[in-house]
Formats: sequence, structure tokens, C-alpha cells
Amino acid sequence: MEKVLLCIKDYQTIRAFSSFLSDDYEVDVASNEVDSINCLQENQYSLILIDFTPLSFNGQSVLDYMQKSNQISNQPVSIILDTTNLQQELDLFNMGCAELFHKPFDSIITRKRIQNVITIFTLKKNVSDYEQKLVTDPLTGLLNRDGFESNVRKAIKSKEPGAFIMCDLDGLKFINDNYTHQVGDNIIQGVGKTLTKTMPKDSLIAHVSGDEFCVYINNEKDEKVIASYCENFQKTLLSSVLLPDVSRPVTASLGIAVFPTVASTYENLHSKADHAMLYVKNHGKNAYKFHAPRDDREELLKGRQECTKVSMSLMLKEREGEEIQTWLKFGEFRIVYIVYQKYSKDKVDARKCQLNIIDKTNPENPDPKKINSLHEKISIFIKESQLPGIFSWYSINQLMILAIERETIPRGLGRLKQELANEMNVLNLDIELKDN
Repeated sequence: MEKVLLCIKDYQTIRAFSSFLSDDYEVDVASNEVDSINCLQENQYSLILIDFTPLSFNGQSVLDYMQKSNQISNQPVSIILDTTNLQQELDLFNMGCAELFHKPFDSIITRKRIQNVITIFTLKKNVSDYEQKLVTDPLTGLLNRDGFESNVRKAIKSKEPGAFIMCDLDGLKFINDNYTHQVGDNIIQGVGKTLTKTMPKDSLIAHVSGDEFCVYINNEKDEKVIASYCENFQKTLLSSVLLPDVSRPVTASLGIAVFPTVASTYENLHSKADHAMLYVKNHGKNAYKFHAPRDDREELLKGRQECTKVSMSLMLKEREGEEIQTWLKFGEFRIVYIVYQKYSKDKVDARKCQLNIIDKTNPENPDPKKINSLHEKISIFIKESQLPGIFSWYSINQLMILAIERETIPRGLGRLKQELANEMNVLNLDIELKDN
């Protein structure tokens, strides 16, 4: 049975309202301020009646408590008055009161007005709950695409700066295909919790599709501050969201567009953050990048690596005696170098595993066009083939560096060598695999 709270000291008033309500509701009575607040802390009520007539306890203090604790928004409040004061009544309605009752009471009219208050408030709450479901992602409890877009548009209208972040999980299809979709759903939920934990509290965070999240950081345009949030998210993700057998890391690629510096509309912010994120996906993944003009051009897959690699400093450290990161510690990774020039021990540490590409026609000075062509072909091959064991790659000038699981060597690089052999022959290049 639904419950009603009477915050009333006068016995006659208590008896009158109890007679109106006892047939349909369970009635709690609090005859002082302390008991009233205790009842409000312990129970949820369908209606709260507070007596404001003279000689009663201080009803205003109870109403003030409900406002401060935000209870007046989820429980309907009605006030009992013995005189008509238009300004007082207007003030009470402005404070959120649902109805006013004046002495003396007519039993039939009072009972009907009480029922109306409860019915109208219940309908409003049901509508509010339904509207909330319409903008909420059921898997993560975050905003869905429509809810995110609506709220970001409101933030843009305020003209305050902000950062639009596209976040795409790396290799969700691999996870679903190899660990079941249930594990994939658990990973998605873990990513959502990590975003909520590492982004500012007033950020808008949404799960907009299977492997895609969006974040809007309000009132922030400093790239260093935004970058710190992205780095913290990616580092936390590596250590807190793990696959059941911890055989590979869970990582994400992020693209960032700042409002209003880069774009001034929702559509343009979304597009430019998406382009920056795609650049990351096509240049090694597991990184974040602020939008740059070149990201909009067709040369998206070309050019020098510009992503800020969170994990590169970890990859390049010596492993002996160090606990670098959870995914490095469990994965047993090695560093692989692909060199587009004549092999030289002075330029590359021969102790590392190396894929050395030699141009037989000009071993001392390789053709830059051939280098660029191979750079693009190898990047695209790694991205599209999802070669097992290769989790991140980083390219700069004539050198490409990969983090590759130890057990895939030489099998993983052998497959890479075989798959690219036709292209190498066409370009009159030779491949030499070294693992010293």
C-alpha cells in the first residue's frame, strides 16, 4: 500500500486527514520537525502534507529540508493553510508545492483533490522515466546517441568552450569472435565505467554504437588539460579492463575537436573528431589526436605518424627488472623494427627482432617513393589483416616500430613477409628477417 506522511501537530487536523486517507493509503504521522525529517530520510511517500497553520510546528523548516535534499522534486508536497494570503500561496507554488488545502475541510472535495495530486504526480514521473529511457543506453547506462546529441547542442548554444571526443575501441570484432559477445559486452561496460571515472564529472558521456563512445567535456579548451584526461583514460583502461585470459590489452583510439576553435556546430565537431579518430586508427591505434586540417584530406592514410602514443614510451623501455604495464607484463611483448634502408648495426640495435628491407638497386640510398609506398602498404596490411600478436605500431621517417607478442615471432613476421612478398618483388626489394 502507498504511504502518505502527515507533518501535523494539531490532533483535530491529523484525525480529519487520516479519515480521508486511511482507506486507500498507509498513513505516517510526524508531530515535530525532527520526526518529519527522520521519516523523509527513511521512506518514499506518495504525498506529504505539511501544516503551516499557527500553533503548529515549523512547517517551513521541513519544506526547506526537502528543497535542499532535492526531495521536493520526486515526492509531491501539499500545504495546509487556515487563511488566504495570495503572496504566500504564490511563494509556496514557486517552491514546488503541488497543492494547497484551506481550513475548514470538506471531506469529499479534499479526498478528490488528494487523489488528483497523487495521480498527476505519478503520471509526470512515469513520463519523465520514459523520456529518460529514450536517451539512455541500456547496456552501459550512459547517454545514447540521441541523448548525447541533444545535450551537446544545448552546451554549444551556451557559447562556452568544450571538447568533442570520439572514442573507438580497438579490435572489438576480434574480441567478440574469439571470446564471445558476452565478453564483448562486459568490455564495453568496463570502457563506459572507465570513461565515467576518468573524465570530468560534468562531462557528457555516451555509448553511441557497438564499439563507439562519445564524450563532450564542458567549459574546457586547453589542449594540455584535455590531453591529460585522454592519457589518464587510456592508461586506466590498460590496467582496469582486461580480457579473461589477459592475453592482449583492451585499447581505444581517440579523436578530438575543440569548440569553437575547430568547429562551431554539432555536425562539424562530430565530423572533425571522427576524422582525427580515423587518423589514429590508420596510424597504429591506441592513441589520441587533436584534429588538424590534413585530417580532412584524402591523404588520411598517408604521411608521418602524428598521434600521441600513450604506450610508446612504455614499449621502448627495457623490460628487465621493471613492471611496465599490465598488458606488457602479461603479454610478453617484444619490439620489432622494420627498416627501409640498408641494414646497419649502428642504426638499429641488433639485439632486437628486425625486419630489414634492402633495395638491391640502390642499397645505400633507397628511393623515397618506394619507401613511402611500402610504408602505406604495410600500414594498411597490418590494419586490415588484424595480424595476431601485433598490438600497436609507430612509424617515423624510414623506421616502423611494432609491439608484437613474443610467441608470434617468427611466425607473425614470417606471415607478414609472405603476404607482402609480391609487392616487394614488384618494387625490386628484398626482405631479410633477423632475430638476433
